[in-house]
Amino acid sequence: MALPTWTSSTATTTRSRSNMLKNVLLLGGMWGMGLGAAFVQLPATQNLLIDAGYASISTAPLGVIMLGSAPCAVVIPKIITRYGEKKTFIAGAFFGIVGAIMQMFGPLTAAMGISAANDVTIQVVLVVIGAIPQAFMYASTNNLRFSVSQFSTPEFLPKATALVLLGGVLSALLGPLLSAATRSMIPGALYAGNFLQIALMYVVFATLAFFADFKQPISDTDDVRIGSDDLSLVERQERNAVGESAMLDNATTERTLMQIIKETDLPLLTTFQCLSYNIMAMYMSQLKPPMAAAGYSVDSYTYALTAHMLGMFLPGLFSGQVINRFGTWLTTAVGFLLFPVGGAMFLINDSIAMFVVGITIVGIGWNFSFVGPSAEVSKIHSPAEQSKVVGFNDGIMLLTVGTFFVTASKIYIAVGSWNVFNYILIGLSVFSALLSLLRGLLIWRASGGDDNSFSGDSLAQSLLTAGSLCTL
Repeated sequence: MALPTWTSSTATTTRSRSNMLKNVLLLGGMWGMGLGAAFVQLPATQNLLIDAGYASISTAPLGVIMLGSAPCAVVIPKIITRYGEKKTFIAGAFFGIVGAIMQMFGPLTAAMGISAANDVTIQVVLVVIGAIPQAFMYASTNNLRFSVSQFSTPEFLPKATALVLLGGVLSALLGPLLSAATRSMIPGALYAGNFLQIALMYVVFATLAFFADFKQPISDTDDVRIGSDDLSLVERQERNAVGESAMLDNATTERTLMQIIKETDLPLLTTFQCLSYNIMAMYMSQLKPPMAAAGYSVDSYTYALTAHMLGMFLPGLFSGQVINRFGTWLTTAVGFLLFPVGGAMFLINDSIAMFVVGITIVGIGWNFSFVGPSAEVSKIHSPAEQSKVVGFNDGIMLLTVGTFFVTASKIYIAVGSWNVFNYILIGLSVFSALLSLLRGLLIWRASGGDDNSFSGDSLAQSLLTAGSLCTL
């Protein structure tokens, strides 16, 4: 049964399955365009700054985008509540286009004779400053993980979230892979074509947002709370995930953020998203130095990055089913354990095959460790509480990711060794996996074995036993 759609009159409408899938796919395309732009941003700005002699801040522009997106993530849910997703996302695309064009003028200054070819100061300044407006766009893109809940039933939500993330396949094909062709597209202005490509991807993002059937914005005076009496018996039975009962019990009284934090797994779900995103981002952002040291070209790095993105998003074809089958916490733990598997590939040798296979497995690990916690966040709040929950979750996650991206190059230089850097991330990944298993085990025991945090089949039970022994 479809979820009720909340409007200003709290009316419930029934969406057809085809309409639901259409909107999920549109959101997937938006995700692919928005995130794909970030994956063009990374190699373009990283290569430009390294070529200009600024290797120590080569990941700073993308870090500025993510760091700036943290406060944006807090206010965007409130803006959406007042003006709706469509207007908010289109506005985000506009800011992104402005920022990308500013960056494009960086390398264009030398081509147009505005600055001397060997004077990189203006280029660097424009590339960094142009990243700032794109922060709103990046935060808007990340909000899509939660916007999908209005088009999905509770049971289908993990699959819907995974399908949205599957749209990242577009970002692999239209992101770094296409960036290899657009890098020198504008004569005499290396990388300017990459920034033009980013601007065009934002245009496509806005176009897809225009055609999506987002719900109407909620005014300050509208009553958007939904009580347990508004749900049918079947709908109540569908809301069986962690935090749903609390949501219904408190439906007639909007909870404060502190109450939600105390009553649900929100802090832990946010923590796991932070860990998943940061481990993946640290591997991805620092892959270029060891590949360059091994003698591989910029194009080789671009192809490895494309394989990484396919690893991140292709599992969206089945990761939702895996979560429904084995539970959120077990699937998350498996995802974190895939990071060390990918890291181990880098330790075997420095062949191009090991770089590509390793970073691809890291991408798969991100998908399995990130989708589940993201979907669970959408289940622990009422419609009236969404803005504060999403703002808290994405604000913290993007703050940590942005901080690491801004400092990633300096951290790598300080560590001084790709292998040592790798060992640190492997250790953090194993710790995260054990933490996920422990949380799932505690929920499973508290429910008397009825909770779906772990599946009841022999494989899941074996992994549960292993996790229990590891935590003793």
